[in-house]
Amino acid sequence: MKANWKVALMCIATLAFVACNEKNKPNPGPDDNPQPDYVQKIQVNDNSLADWNDVPADKIVSCKLTDDAAMLGLKSVKVYADKYYIFIQAEPDPEVITSLAWVPFHAYINTDNSDATGGYGDEFADANADICLEGAVFGSETATTLAEAAISWAPGVFKWWGEVGANGWSWTDPSVEHTADDKWGAVIGEGELQGTASQFVNGIIEIQIMRELVPSPAGWNEDEFGIGFDIQQSWSSVGVMPLVAPTDDNPYGYTKKLQVKIDK
Repeated sequence: MKANWKVALMCIATLAFVACNEKNKPNPGPDDNPQPDYVQKIQVNDNSLADWNDVPADKIVSCKLTDDAAMLGLKSVKVYADKYYIFIQAEPDPEVITSLAWVPFHAYINTDNSDATGGYGDEFADANADICLEGAVFGSETATTLAEAAISWAPGVFKWWGEVGANGWSWTDPSVEHTADDKWGAVIGEGELQGTASQFVNGIIEIQIMRELVPSPAGWNEDEFGIGFDIQQSWSSVGVMPLVAPTDDNPYGYTKKLQVKIDK
């Protein structure tokens, strides 16, 4: 019985160590990663965007719609990436996004930061996207506002199957007739991707993606990546970001994806 106090002290020390580690971990994420000393600057479950002010402005990549843009569904986008997560702000236009039953939002990512892999030049001047993340951001048959219809973005992950640098919706194996049984050809099905969360705050869709949990056939570059977005109505894009002013040669204003450097 005299030795019990030593056991008790060991248990208390163990609990304190675990509690300290848990406090510093981002949530969600694997139990052993990120590292205990990591502090997540941006949260997506706090009903606020104020924590973006804690991020150095030169680490945030952003773009806004021009007055004469060809598609108005997305008004602006901001992206920040730390050593574990990608954080996104996307501002939809409620005057364009009016059919709220199911509103797809896509992120197209050049994960290896190379033109030697990937494709999809349909909405971007650089056809080098290795993966596409697809999920709905609004989904309600009865809601009349974006806030009422907002749902958590839980995307599926699709890899590029087409020729390098090609156009077309080549995000699934063309030799297979896909169904819900094979997750419509996704590498990870909708709702299955861990480390991803979102909230709708003050008219803004705020998203986090844990980078290492998103599979890519090309792998992830350790320093930077390219990313672009679209939002749809009835599965047709009504907003693309980034987008520039249209010209005779480029009537939709398509441009290169945003280049995001990872803040380490």
